[in-house]
Amino acid sequence: MFDFFGIRKKTKKTKILVIDDEPNIVQTLKDRLEMNEYEVVTAHDGREGLQQAEKEMPDIILLDVIMPVMDGHEMLEALRRQPWGQDISVIMLTARSQTQDIARANSCGIDDYIVKPFDLSELLEKIESIVEQRKALART
Repeated sequence: MFDFFGIRKKTKKTKILVIDDEPNIVQTLKDRLEMNEYEVVTAHDGREGLQQAEKEMPDIILLDVIMPVMDGHEMLEALRRQPWGQDISVIMLTARSQTQDIARANSCGIDDYIVKPFDLSELLEKIESIVEQRKALART
């Protein structure tokens, strides 16, 4: 980073929205992502997640499938119907590993699908890969 007379160029942190109804998972992800310099916003069901997505405009959403009120598939489909939600990167992070669940998520344009239990290091690598892809697209 350029540091001239103590003036540093400000860089925008990548904002990640974590949507999961399991408080322990949400807190673990929030803590680990913040340790890695990401800005983190959370929601506990699909409806709240959709509202947070519109309000916060995250770069990436980590989305569970099995949740109350509105499940992850319904939330993802609603997100993709919105003009503002079509370019948000989404990683499904769920216990659902059935082929039809993965196919449904893929049809809505997800970036990745990770089955719980998951490895935090692998998740961080996938997030960083998406961040790098987004930066490369922004340069073109």
